[in-house]
Amino acid sequence: MTDDAATEFVIHRRLASYDGYAVQTPDGATAWTVKFHMGLGKVTWTFEDPSGAAAATLVRPPMHVHPTFEVDRPGRPAVTIRKANFMPVKETWRLEGTEDGDLDVTGDVADHEFSIADAQGRAVAQASRAWVTVRETYGVRCSGIDPVLAAATAIAIDVVEHQGH
Repeated sequence: MTDDAATEFVIHRRLASYDGYAVQTPDGATAWTVKFHMGLGKVTWTFEDPSGAAAATLVRPPMHVHPTFEVDRPGRPAVTIRKANFMPVKETWRLEGTEDGDLDVTGDVADHEFSIADAQGRAVAQASRAWVTVRETYGVRCSGIDPVLAAATAIAIDVVEHQGH
C-alpha cells in the first residue's frame, strides 16, 4: 500500500467557481486547489498544491456509457475511475490501474457516504458529506492510498451526483 499513516482532509465546493473545489487539512491549511476547465468534448480539473505545482489532473472524457474519469499524477500510473453499475441506493465504482491493483468503491447515495477498499476488502479511504453546510463539503480519511487519488475520487462522485440534480 501507499502509506499506512492516516491522512484527513476536507473538500469544499468553491462558491465563486462554476465547478471548482478547495481541499484543506483539518486545521484549514490548503492541501490542493482544484480548478475546473471546460474544453472541446471533455472537462478537466487540475489539482495544484499551495506552491502552484501540479499534483494531479482529473479528466472526464466524452462518450462513455458509464461515468468515467481519468486521473494523471506526476510520476505515477494513470488511474481510471469508472462507475461500475447502477443501483437505486447503493452505488459501486472502480479505481482501475492503481499502484496497488484495482480498488472498489461502494457508497450509499442517500447518506452521501462511500468507502474505497483494496483487493482484500480492507477500507483504505472513507468519505462522508456534511449535511448542513452552505457549500457542499466532504470529510475524507485515507490510509493506504494516495491522498490526491482519494480526493479525485470524491470529486468525481460529487460531479456525477450533481448531474442528477
